Amino acid sequence: MLHFLLHGPIVSAMKSTNFGYIPALDHLRGFAAVLVLFFHGSHFISHKLAYGTPYDPANWTRTDNPFSALVIEGHTAVSLFFLLSGFVFTVGSLQKKLNYLGFYRNRLLRTYPLFLFFLILGIAFNVENFNIIALWQSVFFMANSDTAINGGAFTYVFWSIAVEWHFYLVFPLLLLAVQKWGWQALLALILIFLFVRTGAYLVGADMRELSYYTIVGRIDQFLLGMLAGIYYRNYFVAGKRLDYVAIAGTGLVLVLLFGFNRLGGGAVNNYLWIFWPTLEATAWAIFLIGYLSIARHFHRLVGKTLVAVGTVSYSIYMGHYLVLDYFLRNDWDSLLRLSDPLATAVLNTLVLMLPVVLLLAATTYYCVERPFLLRRRKYMQAAEPVAQRPEISAN
Repeated sequence: MLHFLLHGPIVSAMKSTNFGYIPALDHLRGFAAVLVLFFHGSHFISHKLAYGTPYDPANWTRTDNPFSALVIEGHTAVSLFFLLSGFVFTVGSLQKKLNYLGFYRNRLLRTYPLFLFFLILGIAFNVENFNIIALWQSVFFMANSDTAINGGAFTYVFWSIAVEWHFYLVFPLLLLAVQKWGWQALLALILIFLFVRTGAYLVGADMRELSYYTIVGRIDQFLLGMLAGIYYRNYFVAGKRLDYVAIAGTGLVLVLLFGFNRLGGGAVNNYLWIFWPTLEATAWAIFLIGYLSIARHFHRLVGKTLVAVGTVSYSIYMGHYLVLDYFLRNDWDSLLRLSDPLATAVLNTLVLMLPVVLLLAATTYYCVERPFLLRRRKYMQAAEPVAQRPEISAN
């Protein structure tokens, strides 16, 4: 299966028909999907080893190691996913005319076949949770609601697909704003939502719920992705200077996640959630621009492997928790033991679960995703002549 991913036609199905293919984006999609697996694996397995009780975020792990913070605060991978969405659509749409029906058709073909596949399985294995209103909520972009379908492990990450679709619904308006008022319109919106979240905090809102699970908190990450896309289209030139930006961006991401972890991390529910989505997305945006440059230095085999993982990243994301849950319920999650619960969790996730997740992801990609991806069509038309920007070297 891995050979087919690296050498077969499956990779080409991921390429957008609306802008030039950028392999480094698949690298980052794959990284984000795998990071989510390690995030959930590290928390659930280490908690089970340390406490022997159902998972409780109140026991959030703190670390003295910035690299461990990347795993412990691996929920940041969702922020990277959202940033990449804003970036990709902006790069493909800037200074062009958007066919709205084509745009939404492609989004449905990209996200909904696998979504519905897992939704059906979730209902089949959790019939007791079914009701028609919950079903309609899940299907019509409200899967982040507490009253949407609870399909157990099958629907565990559905909330983020709903938030992604909320961005799809407003993206055409955001694109019009950029075309009329420039990138400053996006910056103004970021400031507006910072004030909105501040107001919500002052009236006693559940800030973690608001900023983590809804577009009100996540919108900054899409907007910063759009700003990065505008920079890429207008100014990006791969070179040594931006290679250094990749290194600086990596350091910034690690420092921010480490600081966030020391302040309580993803378990906190206070004023930090007013500006945390903006801060982490800013760090990822800086890293993204640098990575698009430095990725040209990768050996060809490394690049193809990263693209292969990125190709099945959506399937990894949607199916990883199903594998983790199965291992946890059968007590296969800590067959390999180290002295430290977190290290044990990471080792078992890497050695035992990651291969299974990759195999499942390749299967669902080939059987469920790819047939629909091949049906996508162009939805952009040039509105005016656009100066050709330098391409990223593939070497």
